[in-house]
Amino acid sequence: YKDSQFGEYDIPEGAVVHDEEDHPGEEPEEDLNHLPNSDAGSTSKKVGISKTGDWGYLGLSFSENENLYGIPFHGDDHDDHPDEEPEEERIFSTTESNVTNLEGSYVLDNSWLAKIDYNFRDSDYSLTEQHAEEEGHLIEDLENDPHKEEGPTTFSNEAQEYGAIFDLANDSISQKIAINFVVEDISVIGDEAFINPTESEEMTLGYYLSKDFDLFHVDFGIRHDQISRKGSVSHKAELEYFDRDINTTSYALTLSRDINDSFEVNFGLSSVERAPTAVELLMNGPHLATGRVEVGNFNLASEKSNNIDLTFDYENDGFFATLTFFQNNVDNYIYLMDETEEEHDEHDEEEHHEGLILANYLQQDAEFDGYEIELGKTFDLARGALTLSYGRDSVTGKFTDGTNIPRITPERDIYRVAYVEDGLKFALSLKDVSAQNATAENETSTDGFQLLNLNLSKTIETSPGHDLTLSLFGKNLLDEAARNHSSFVKNEVPMSGRNLGVKAS
Repeated sequence: YKDSQFGEYDIPEGAVVHDEEDHPGEEPEEDLNHLPNSDAGSTSKKVGISKTGDWGYLGLSFSENENLYGIPFHGDDHDDHPDEEPEEERIFSTTESNVTNLEGSYVLDNSWLAKIDYNFRDSDYSLTEQHAEEEGHLIEDLENDPHKEEGPTTFSNEAQEYGAIFDLANDSISQKIAINFVVEDISVIGDEAFINPTESEEMTLGYYLSKDFDLFHVDFGIRHDQISRKGSVSHKAELEYFDRDINTTSYALTLSRDINDSFEVNFGLSSVERAPTAVELLMNGPHLATGRVEVGNFNLASEKSNNIDLTFDYENDGFFATLTFFQNNVDNYIYLMDETEEEHDEHDEEEHHEGLILANYLQQDAEFDGYEIELGKTFDLARGALTLSYGRDSVTGKFTDGTNIPRITPERDIYRVAYVEDGLKFALSLKDVSAQNATAENETSTDGFQLLNLNLSKTIETSPGHDLTLSLFGKNLLDEAARNHSSFVKNEVPMSGRNLGVKAS
């Protein structure tokens, strides 16, 4: 059982940026030191039971999660009523999730079939977004609030998944065959519904092999997916129905070799197909949490990504280093593209979507290139171990016409100091995130920032077999105005400022 309540989080003054073009002539809002509607509360309960033995195991679990949280940004626009004073409005969501899991393994241990792993999962998820017209609500007061300015909108997802893995391993080779089935129903009902109910069915058949040869170790996997998506798109008073059957096949091959006791090389090739999601196919309406009217495309083809990656690993006498290069060539890459300001201004009044940005799901060929590096050294001291490390990751994404892919994460450098000693753990890290200026058309750049985080914990044995861990943490100790470049609402919803806390577990 877990229950938690969090208030609105602090942000540096001036961190919230408003687009002056959306509200010309208005006085700028007073700088805030907290982000309104960023509070949250959650309750979770889990219970499980299992039986084990030489024959395998059988387990059953049930989990229930309830969350209630404010929505810091909502894409409502008041341009339709310019003479009216905007009302203070509390926008919040409640979520409920119930999951039942059945898992097991049956050991046969005969000459051709070692064991069978099987699973069943039933999940029921719902999210209800509501509006409260009064100012100053506490989050715990909203569950029974009778004052609703607008009717609620409920997003629901019901899914059942079941499958089995047949282990065909023997002394010379490891191999498995997997089969999996998923049935999923998605619906959005209410004043802000942006997609009609959809139904998806998926069947997956996969094979995996792993074997040691004289020169290298081989891992190989292949899977085939048969996917069915059914739904409709509303065009004013009419419905257009769609029914698509999609087949995809993916494979991956990895060759690894130990050069010596300290140095290992891994080389991977893969071709991965991804079917478009129900949202990418059938979305058609205002998505206020992103401030956009998102429009799907039922004619989208499956993505196909051909990937190459090369990794070097080294570890010796406390020194460690990892370097990875990768390149992904993606045919029919699916992305959400905002309209330009000129296109937005050309809309007729009835097509202006209440001031929201029109964004369409599009696709074209793209290429991603990047690398990841980490190196460090562990020093054995008199009473513990001290580790110093440095890491960096970088990715660039461009379409084949040379333009930038939208919302690509910027480069990051990570510096870390860690110390461990008999139940005592200390970690200090500095994440230096670069500015992102390689933006797509009509996408704004993001300034760089530095996040300094601290974690200190001490584990105490209260009685034999029972421990108590006391933790102290500090996040964004420099109180930087930080933004997630991949967020659609990065200007209106910055990351949290200085955050200090203690924890006992």
